[in-house]
Amino acid sequence: MAHENFTIRNLSSTEITITRVSRFPQPTVPGPRPVTIKNITNIGNLTHNFTSFVARTLPIPPPAEPSSKTIAENAQAFSEEDVLICLPAFGIVPTEIKFNKDEVLRLAFVVGEAKFRADLNSHTPAVHCLSPGTEHKFNAVFHRNHSHLALLSSASLGGWMERLKDETPLSLISIPGTHNTPTCYTALPSVRCQAVGPKQQLENGIRFFDVRCQVDDAKSLSLVHGAFPIALTEFKKNLKDVLKEAYSFLDSNPHECVIISLKREGRGDADDAKFAKVLKEGYIDKEASRWYLEDNIPTLGQARGKAILFRRFTLPSDLRQFGINAEHWDYNTPDSNTPSGVCRVQDFCEVLEPATIDKKVTYVKEHLERSAKPLQPDTIKQLFVNFLSASNFWKVGCWPEKIAEKVNVEAKRHLAIDHVAGKEHGDGSTGVVVCDYVGEGGDWELVRLIVAMNGWIEKTG
Repeated sequence: MAHENFTIRNLSSTEITITRVSRFPQPTVPGPRPVTIKNITNIGNLTHNFTSFVARTLPIPPPAEPSSKTIAENAQAFSEEDVLICLPAFGIVPTEIKFNKDEVLRLAFVVGEAKFRADLNSHTPAVHCLSPGTEHKFNAVFHRNHSHLALLSSASLGGWMERLKDETPLSLISIPGTHNTPTCYTALPSVRCQAVGPKQQLENGIRFFDVRCQVDDAKSLSLVHGAFPIALTEFKKNLKDVLKEAYSFLDSNPHECVIISLKREGRGDADDAKFAKVLKEGYIDKEASRWYLEDNIPTLGQARGKAILFRRFTLPSDLRQFGINAEHWDYNTPDSNTPSGVCRVQDFCEVLEPATIDKKVTYVKEHLERSAKPLQPDTIKQLFVNFLSASNFWKVGCWPEKIAEKVNVEAKRHLAIDHVAGKEHGDGSTGVVVCDYVGEGGDWELVRLIVAMNGWIEKTG
């Protein structure tokens, strides 16, 4: 197989130096032994053969690729080379390293005095720290077909905002979010949009909640997605449950903040005016000290420890202005400004056929790049909001989970390889990226890539 030059991208705020390249043969996973009279009573072999049969007939995912530990224990490097490749913070460095897709590359690198090692044998290779006690930790995202490696900080997602400067406006921060945040329950087709609940989302870096509510009575707002409740149970889920999770998280992590987008949906004859009054009197006024309710984009210092209202409903004339005004944007839009001018949104959501998912991917990438562009002098940046979500209730291939399977993968590839980052390219931010089905199976790579774009605004010293 032809060799290709290897590109390495440093998506961290620290300089990285590659010092050694080793090559290993790809480990082979032994197949099942043939079934013979001699071994037919071997339970392990019978299990292996049965599993292989099932795997050929049912859509079971393939086994994980061999781990770095397996490579280290069962293979000897057939090539080793000392190198000196400096990767500046947010730098992209094409190297002279020739990459053969049939090999495993082991890269040794240093950050200051700390030593690390990564074996490039899977999409998310483990990065091993060889210097106990160092504050630096890294993750890797490896795109074998592109001969591309991205190295990014693996600092805790639960407290990522603590590392950012107080004076930074939220519109300059790359913020991971979730669409229809609490819809993690068994529900009607296309209603469920999330794999895990709000608490786990917060603990893994989500800082924008998209919540839809229905007015049930003078004091109550239940959670819905469109016209339907978010769970097929006899009990309605209430907005207070989501807010309780947010308040609890902020109490434990006062350096963080959470933008909470609220919109009226569902059945009944209540209008936005009724919705606004029930929300304010029944929910916000009772916990007013926990909220940032100004109609502007705050700095992180102003917002720490707060829930920030992102208002997607119209206020009645007898209520004083409260919350960031996001009352309206064009429906099904690839790019729209809110009338208030505060937000710029990509929310192309009517993916009626699986073939249209590619169009959605294009719009997502274009909006990521808009958010990253440099500001004109003396201008205040809008809050860019980029919905990765879309659905079609009537077509299985266009339910939220199916669309997320492709859109999330393409968004991750774009962020790892193509998205600009760092001051020399504008601010390099992604804006608010609103996702479906993040965290499924413990996969938070998309969130980590979004958060990584904030490295240039981290505190120093």
